[in-house]
Amino acid sequence: MKIANLQKESSERSDAKNWAKNLLIEKTTYFFESIEGCSQNADNVVTHLFERARFDSNSAQKTIEEVRSMIVALESAAVLKRKLNFSKLFGIPLSYVLYCNETENVFLFKFESLEKFELVEEFSSYQAFSNWIALIKGWTSKKIFRENNDLPYFDQQLRKHKTAWPTNLDCFFTDENNVPIGIIEYQNADRVGVANHCNNDYLLCKISFKNASGYTDYHDDIRRWTSQEIIRVQSALRFFIITWSTISEDYILKEIEKIALPYFRNNANGSRDWAFSNRYKAAMNKYSNTKNDATKLIVANEGMTVIFVRTLLNQINVTTNVPPLSLEKQTFPHLYYSSKSLTQGNKNQLIDEFTALI
Repeated sequence: MKIANLQKESSERSDAKNWAKNLLIEKTTYFFESIEGCSQNADNVVTHLFERARFDSNSAQKTIEEVRSMIVALESAAVLKRKLNFSKLFGIPLSYVLYCNETENVFLFKFESLEKFELVEEFSSYQAFSNWIALIKGWTSKKIFRENNDLPYFDQQLRKHKTAWPTNLDCFFTDENNVPIGIIEYQNADRVGVANHCNNDYLLCKISFKNASGYTDYHDDIRRWTSQEIIRVQSALRFFIITWSTISEDYILKEIEKIALPYFRNNANGSRDWAFSNRYKAAMNKYSNTKNDATKLIVANEGMTVIFVRTLLNQINVTTNVPPLSLEKQTFPHLYYSSKSLTQGNKNQLIDEFTALI
C-alpha cells in the first residue's frame, strides 16, 4: 500500500461555530468525540462505525503495522481508545477508511483494539466504495443528494454515484477513564430562533411543498430521528439534545426518554402503501400547524408508530403501535423527553446545568 500524508476530512461543516459544544469541551471534565460515519441496515441495526482520512499515494510501500502507526499518530491513542469503547457498545469494531483523490483507491481497515488492526477490503474506485456502502445498508435512500461544492471531493463523488457517506454522529462523551456516558445531538436554530425551535414540528411534517410532479410533499426528520433512536437504543446510552444559535446566547437542553416514530405500512406485495402514507403525512402536517384537539385526533386515528426496544441480548425489538395513538401512553408520533429546559441570554449556564444533569 502506497500511503502517505494522512489528512483528516469531514462532511460536517458547522463545528467551528458551535459555541455550545466548544464550551462543554473547554469547561467540563468530560471528553467529547464525534463519529464520522454510522451505517445502519434494513433491520434497524448499526453495522459499522467509521472514521476516515485522505492520503497521498506518492510514497514507498507501507506495511499494515506502519499504516496502523500512522493512524494512531493522526488520531492519538486516547481518542482512538474512546472511539473503540464506543464501538464495543454495538458489538462491532471501529472501521477506518483511507482514500486517495488522485487514484480513487479506498482502503477499509478495522480496529478490534489499538493493537489489533487489519485490512478488510480494497476498492479501486469511489464508485465501487459507494456501491459497497449501499450493499451493507440493504436499503436505498429516497433523498436527492447534491454534490455540494463545499464538501470534500470524496463526498461529492460518493453522492454522484448515488450512495453518500453514512451520516455522522455529532458527539458522544466519556468520563476520565474513557468510558462512554452519553450522546449529544447539537441543533442550530438560527432560522427560527432557539425559543421557537421544536423537534416535533420537524418530525410531524410541519413544512409542506409542491414536488416536481406538482403534488404536495413534506419536509420531515423521520429518517434522521429513526437513525438517532437506533443509536440510542442499541448503545443503551443517555441521549441529549442541545439547541443553540450563532446569533444569541439562548439554548435548550433536553434528554430523550424515547421516540415514537411514524410508521408507513406496506401493501401485501411489499410496496409502500402510498395512499396511507400521504394521508398520514397530511394529518401530521395539519396537526403540527394547528396543535388543536381535532387535528390531534385525526393523527391518533389515522397513524401508526414504531418504538425500538433493546433486549437483554443487545438486539432491537420493534413494537408497532396501531390506532388509536396516545400522547399519554407515548404511542403518538413524538420525541418524549425526561427533561427539557430553555435558558435565554446566558450561555455560560450550560456548563453547570449539563454537569448537574449528568
